[in-house]
Amino acid sequence: MEIITSLSRQRRAGAFRRGVFVGALLLTFSAHAADEAALQAALLEREKQALQAVCGTQCHTLETVMSTPMSYEAWHETVQTMIDRGANGTDAQLQDIMDYLHQTMTRIDVNAADAGELEIVLGISPAQSAAVVARREQRKFKDLADLKSVAGLSSASLDAKARLLAFQ
Repeated sequence: MEIITSLSRQRRAGAFRRGVFVGALLLTFSAHAADEAALQAALLEREKQALQAVCGTQCHTLETVMSTPMSYEAWHETVQTMIDRGANGTDAQLQDIMDYLHQTMTRIDVNAADAGELEIVLGISPAQSAAVVARREQRKFKDLADLKSVAGLSSASLDAKARLLAFQ
């Protein structure tokens, strides 16, 4: 009986240590994910500030820029036109502006965009974009509700991006 009690204590202790280890591991991953999210938010804020500095002060308001989603190519042409008309910004600012517009104001066709474009515009992981591509190869998406049926996608995030999404 003493041996069984001792083994039982050892198992409970081992389970506790594994639980602590798994908990610490999850906290590490959670902290990494939080760090990654904070880094992404800071980067997006820097890109937005570049847009405000270059585009929101000289000829028009930011509402003008942010009112109409366009394709990445159309944004590129628009930014080039603004540069040709005298918009001033460093190369880094201009790259930040294009990155910001790509993430926040680029319109895509969910049924035609490549995986990388889905990741950028929808703000999803490579695994999630692969799931979207795999699903649409079976059957094209009809609408936003249909896209939300893909496991792992955030309904709230997709709602926030709805005006950027086409389903052709």
